[in-house]
Amino acid sequence: MARRYLIWMSAFFSLTLLPVFALNLLLANNTLGNNKKALLASEWQQATHGVTYAPTLADTHLFKTLRLNDRLPEINGVVFGSSTALGVTAAMFPPPLKIYNFAQTGHGLASVIGEIEALLDRDGQVKWFIVPLDWSLGFLYQSDVLGKADLSLATARALALSDHGPHVTLLEQLRDALSYPRIASLFAILKDVLRAEDKAQAFAQYFFRDAGDDYRCTDGTPAKDFDTFFRGSCTGFRFDGSATFANLSPLSANEAKRLIAAAVLPSSKYAASLVQTQGEPNEELLRRLTEAAWRAEAKKGKLVLFMPPLLPGLEQAFFDAPGLNVALSRTVQMLNAWAQQTGVTIINAGQSERYGCVAEEFVDEHHALPACYAKVFARYWQDKPDAGLYTP
Repeated sequence: MARRYLIWMSAFFSLTLLPVFALNLLLANNTLGNNKKALLASEWQQATHGVTYAPTLADTHLFKTLRLNDRLPEINGVVFGSSTALGVTAAMFPPPLKIYNFAQTGHGLASVIGEIEALLDRDGQVKWFIVPLDWSLGFLYQSDVLGKADLSLATARALALSDHGPHVTLLEQLRDALSYPRIASLFAILKDVLRAEDKAQAFAQYFFRDAGDDYRCTDGTPAKDFDTFFRGSCTGFRFDGSATFANLSPLSANEAKRLIAAAVLPSSKYAASLVQTQGEPNEELLRRLTEAAWRAEAKKGKLVLFMPPLLPGLEQAFFDAPGLNVALSRTVQMLNAWAQQTGVTIINAGQSERYGCVAEEFVDEHHALPACYAKVFARYWQDKPDAGLYTP
């Protein structure tokens, strides 16, 4: 009986999961650790000014470094940070500022400072450094401060052209191939292949080629996908480095209320760093930011700091929450005192409702869409505040 059961289970696996695993493994081999795609995507975007990204959206450092080096001759400002800053576009900065958004998923302040220092060491025309100070994700409190980053084109190109991408073990490949996102994506791909007029060509494009065909976004911008996820949806990065967020849906007012209620729980990811540090920013981070501010001023530029917009009502809910309000108040007070002493301005956009932002301009609690960021920076340029924490 047990033997028969084992035979049936083996047959079931062979007929269902094994083909799924094989096809997803084929896809993974063409994406995971494939550094060449970052170079191909960068070269395509430089030539077309279109929308693209290289796999994966979770690790875009190589792609963004290649893009930054291509853009350096024509820009004088850089936006740094994590994905919370990806809604910042070049259009939000008045002439003569020309910026590139170098923000990357999961890229905390400890990494950003080393990148600022690397660009300050160059003799180029980059003089404006736009930097987020995230308390909600804990980046202000990070203790693992990193050294100066290597953002050279030579290093980036060498990595892109090498076969020494991130080592992916067989177990990691198995987990990835049988993960829900991969399986869901595979079925969407197979559906597209079956609907295509030339099914063989469509299959080859997904499983064997570096990218899909060129196409147009709804606004007419050219686009090209170098991954199989979200293909044809204009998901990725614009020429100015900002994200399209095309794979995500804006929140509704009801969703926002539910998310805020969950965010202020002591067990939430937003409360963790506040509770652990009692709201005290890392002094080493602030010290190195102080040096960066002075060096930028010496170049006749500026360090512009901002606390990223949060879902309307979320930060106020923290100020109203017993136990969390004291820690967050300490963060705000310490940043204000430090900014006044250093002579820098911090745009306090955490309470985004003060700038007129609404829930529909967010995709979750801490990712604001360009519509919200446009209001924040428009108010900043209008008011031109003095040193300290700027709150309208």
